[in-house]
Amino acid sequence: MAMVGAMAKSVKRTDDDLILRARTDADALGRLYELYYEQIFRFCVHRLFIKEVAEDVTSTVFLEVARRIYNFKGRTEQDFRNWLYRLAANQANAYIRKTSRRKQLLAKAADSMTASAADSTDKSSELDWPQLYAAILKLKPEHQTIITLRFFENLEFEQIAKILDAREATVRVTLHRILTKLRNHLQTVLDGEK
Repeated sequence: MAMVGAMAKSVKRTDDDLILRARTDADALGRLYELYYEQIFRFCVHRLFIKEVAEDVTSTVFLEVARRIYNFKGRTEQDFRNWLYRLAANQANAYIRKTSRRKQLLAKAADSMTASAADSTDKSSELDWPQLYAAILKLKPEHQTIITLRFFENLEFEQIAKILDAREATVRVTLHRILTKLRNHLQTVLDGEK
């Protein structure tokens, strides 16, 4: 039993050591890239809807990591993950602010969802993804980030709070308000179609 505990600690220490080594060691930084690229890319796809744009933003995130890792104050793997998601959220939000293409991205995503939904025979039980994405688009970028982290990345409230540098209770209340706003908007849209 003590052996298992010692092994678990050494594995955790290795991850934490990797974070510390990455500040001065390019190989360690490359290993972090390999470990986290898919998670950050997936987050960016959920925020930006188009694979190519998400690839660009993900690359920007990791260039930013390479540029700023020596100033990174965290010491643990969890600190690094929170920092990485914070960078990704900031880069995605910056991309959205800098471009007026957000509506075009959403329209393309909605078109692809509509095309696949048109192939389905039972539409009464399906969620209308284009309307949901359109409703999400109307949210503030910070609220879009919370939705993405919680429902697409399946992060716990505690993790989201650390990423956003907010209190956990604040994130919970904010998410509740966001969901209420989305529900009301979608209900209004559905009532208008009847």
